Amino acid sequence: MYKDILIFVIGVLIIIKSADLFTSGAEGIAYIFKIPRIVIGLTIVSLATTAPELTVSAISSYAGIEGMAIGNALGSCLANIGLILAIAVVIRPVNIGSRIIRQELPFLIFILFILCIFISDNRISRLDGLLLCSLLVVFFVYIILREFKNKKQYQKDNSPVHTAGKDILKFAIGAIGVIIAAKYAIIPSGVSIARFLQVPEVVIGLSLVAVGTSLPELSTAIVASIKNMGELAVGNVIGANILNILLVVGVSASIRPLDIDNQIKMITMPVVIGVTLLLLLFFKIRLKLTRLEGLLFFSIYAGYIFYIFKFAY
Repeated sequence: MYKDILIFVIGVLIIIKSADLFTSGAEGIAYIFKIPRIVIGLTIVSLATTAPELTVSAISSYAGIEGMAIGNALGSCLANIGLILAIAVVIRPVNIGSRIIRQELPFLIFILFILCIFISDNRISRLDGLLLCSLLVVFFVYIILREFKNKKQYQKDNSPVHTAGKDILKFAIGAIGVIIAAKYAIIPSGVSIARFLQVPEVVIGLSLVAVGTSLPELSTAIVASIKNMGELAVGNVIGANILNILLVVGVSASIRPLDIDNQIKMITMPVVIGVTLLLLLFFKIRLKLTRLEGLLFFSIYAGYIFYIFKFAY
């Protein structure tokens, strides 16, 4: 038990340092290729930080641990907004451009409702999983085409000088660090601790494992917030949630159809959709998130975690 706690803490420290490296690398890449930070957050950084969720859920699905697979994906979606973005906003209120309100957030809400339709029969089939993966391809193609079309408007930016090789190396080392630490330190030790406490597998997926696999996003959001890169933090969270649904759930269901229990369908999905709609509402009101709103998201998340441990199972 004590050994698992020590490994967990070491993994957290490695992830924090690695997140600092690839956040800085991502900013450099954005400058070099004249790409806005929000796009880097929605694509490259999100792919790197979602790798732990994908690894855990895919392996869980292959092993027939369906509760862990779907619980990790949806629990991470909730943690990304209720814990990660909330902490980033408490550190420093975040301003956001109007485009993410018109495009990325509505797309996230759209695919959440698609997932609701898929789980209406208490099962996500292989076909459902392949459809989700196809939507991910459409999403990335759309972003690439959109930014290629708007590329000229970023050519005029007066940006600091960056070295491509150095920034790419920093990003690569950081990404590898967060993936290795999550996969080989945080996840195994976290699961061991939870099982020692005799917590059901689906609850492990929704809580401890979800938070563990979301630590790259947490570290990235904290570092980005401290560096006054709030758009990167928001883009990372929204991009990670899109990937959790389309990539993590999609790949996991493609490997093995996922059976969905009533708690996921009746409680977890409505909460995930609810906080996402609330996020859209706050951004529409004033194009920013305040510390008070961050505390509200954190309170919702804390209440949900208390509920699933005390009453859900």
